[in-house]
Amino acid sequence: MSNANQPNQPRFNRGAWLTLAFGLGLILLSLSLLAYRFTLPTDGWDAEYHDLDQLNWVYLENLVGAQSPLQIGDVLSAIEGQILLGTASVEYLPPPPGWESGNQVSATVIREGSDLSFQLPVVNWTPTAWLRRNILPSRLLNYPMILFLTAVGFLTFFRRPHLHSARALLIFWAAMAATFISTSLPDGVSAQFDRLAFTGVFFFNYAIFGALLLPAILAFAIHFPQPKKAIQQRAWLGLTPFGIGLILLAALYFLPGNTAYLGWIAGLGMILATIISLLHSYLTQRDAISRAQMRWAVGGSAAGLACILLAFPAAFGWIDNPLAAEILEVAGFTLGFSLIGLSLAIAVLRYRLFDIDFIIRKTLVYGILTVLLALFYFVLVTLFQNLLSSMTGQQSTLAIVISTLAIAALFSPLRRRIQDFIDRRFYRRKYDAEQALAAFSLSVREEVDLESLTRELLAVVEETMQPESVAVWLKEVPKTKEDLVFGLKK
Repeated sequence: MSNANQPNQPRFNRGAWLTLAFGLGLILLSLSLLAYRFTLPTDGWDAEYHDLDQLNWVYLENLVGAQSPLQIGDVLSAIEGQILLGTASVEYLPPPPGWESGNQVSATVIREGSDLSFQLPVVNWTPTAWLRRNILPSRLLNYPMILFLTAVGFLTFFRRPHLHSARALLIFWAAMAATFISTSLPDGVSAQFDRLAFTGVFFFNYAIFGALLLPAILAFAIHFPQPKKAIQQRAWLGLTPFGIGLILLAALYFLPGNTAYLGWIAGLGMILATIISLLHSYLTQRDAISRAQMRWAVGGSAAGLACILLAFPAAFGWIDNPLAAEILEVAGFTLGFSLIGLSLAIAVLRYRLFDIDFIIRKTLVYGILTVLLALFYFVLVTLFQNLLSSMTGQQSTLAIVISTLAIAALFSPLRRRIQDFIDRRFYRRKYDAEQALAAFSLSVREEVDLESLTRELLAVVEETMQPESVAVWLKEVPKTKEDLVFGLKK
């Protein structure tokens, strides 16, 4: 059984070194590919495909800034007579004649339903173009998240290199970092006209999600907190998710036609398998350590998903301000994924330093307390403002002062009432134990008979801790100075 507390586990074996080399290799390979793409000719525009059925390049922004007849929303149809419709990101095409930096090529685009042809300048990507793409709030907020979670993944691995769950986390976050590096530069026709760039971008920008990221999550699920029984008996079964990923990668790359839907279906299947595996572990793991790990994993993931849900109003266009919508959307995803990654790392690593039940309990208490105090403050300020305005005929800061003092006076009693309510409703056993201990402490002050005190002590221990057996050992105290000396001589 793979456990973080096994004393004789090797810190680094061959599997751990291979995992570390693979994770670092992914990041270095993505960085090398990014540097190589700066040498390739391009049209200088950010372009994406928006429809899995059509797969057409749609122009979004002129990043290089060179004079160009392209406009936002143009759909690229052909270059030098070579048709590009339906090939975006899924089909390598040989470069058309004249596709070199400094030249001009004949391009055809679809603009508002009409075909337009013109000469398109060919340029190179520049550092300024890269910065222009990456200073968007959506990417600026993601930088600290990716750096933080990649560091967490490597730290977890170095602390528990023998655990397959820690290795899966390392692969997942290294792959996420490699994807973020690769997508920091647009692909478009620049990568589509170069075999090496097309292969690298195809993997890091698209296929990696179904071929590596989701298999890593599934591998984590089947090894956490303890490997499934079938895997304990046949260790090679733990590599099955990555085998599925390789088969999917080969299918996406070599099968003709649009296989994007195959990737989505396979990804959905792995997500469902991950959920089923975690639920199975939650229901079947009985030892205290595994249960504590599962509470961290499930609790942190639930909190992260709740934060991600905050991004949906912006994603569905329910917020009118575009900048606020973008910041809210990205912040929700950033905070959500950070919570999920951190909770999984703690579950694997050092869960014993943190009491998840205590954190949840305090979060409930202070969350409800904050909401109620804010509500009371708003009501009191409004009430006093209206009252003072009717009396004096003008606005006054006295209402704010009175409301602030009232909130300060309410804080402690309201917190105690909320905590008592939550303990009674959700932590009944802990609440009953605390009540029993409080009653025992009062009786100790008044009880002087040793036998009665012993009986009460045994009763409270049985009630609060429910042990299999209880025994009390009373140390004999010397009654006189002579007894003390005799005892020392013996």
